[in-house]
Amino acid sequence: MFAEGYIGIAGIIGVGKSTLTTDLARALNFEPVLEEVDGNPYLEKFYGDMKKYGTIMQVWLLNHRFRQHREFVTRISLGKIRGVVQDRTIWEDTIFARMLNAHPEKIISDMDYNTYLDLFDNMVLRELVFPQLLIYLDCRPETAMERIKMRGRVMEQRISVEYLRALKANYDQFIEEMEQAGVRILRVEWESFRPLADVVRMVHEYSLKPSNFTKWVRPLRRLPAQRPAAAGQGPSPEKHPSHAAV
Repeated sequence: MFAEGYIGIAGIIGVGKSTLTTDLARALNFEPVLEEVDGNPYLEKFYGDMKKYGTIMQVWLLNHRFRQHREFVTRISLGKIRGVVQDRTIWEDTIFARMLNAHPEKIISDMDYNTYLDLFDNMVLRELVFPQLLIYLDCRPETAMERIKMRGRVMEQRISVEYLRALKANYDQFIEEMEQAGVRILRVEWESFRPLADVVRMVHEYSLKPSNFTKWVRPLRRLPAQRPAAAGQGPSPEKHPSHAAV
């Protein structure tokens, strides 16, 4: 289901989500929900050694964002706040896990990826509260890289443009999946910052559009490698990812 008054801001690292989250929340008289970058004990370690810290950081992020998600959804449902604008929704966590699993060096192994997705299912899919509107800020990875350098976070200086390109490709895939599931998506070209008044106007227009939400499609699982067939037996089954929906 959807939570009226729940707006998500999506986009790659450095695109400008946090600034728009704060400004848009103020304009709508909503509360901003920001990522706690400074409170993440794994983030700096992750950029130094992605292979070692990739899985545990994704688990930490999922737990942290799940707590945020439940808190503000409850407050909206009880009428304690009008709504929220969130900097990166819990649904986007799977983007990073999928990208790290697909990396040639398997930054997150197939086994760890499957375990993470099972945890995601057990925690998140039982809630099934989607944003009323998901705003996708779209810009080139090269532009995002320039903005990362300008804001000067030390831990982010290790991010490469290749990493951002891979992230952009995975975000584009994610947005298509969310659209196919029926979530309202507002795509905003963010190569240059748009006036806040334009974004507010588009939010009001898109929020009135009817939704055709059907279901959330679970991310693909990785099947374990098949053992070689014993002598006299037939060939091993062909390996392929499993695909299920809820």
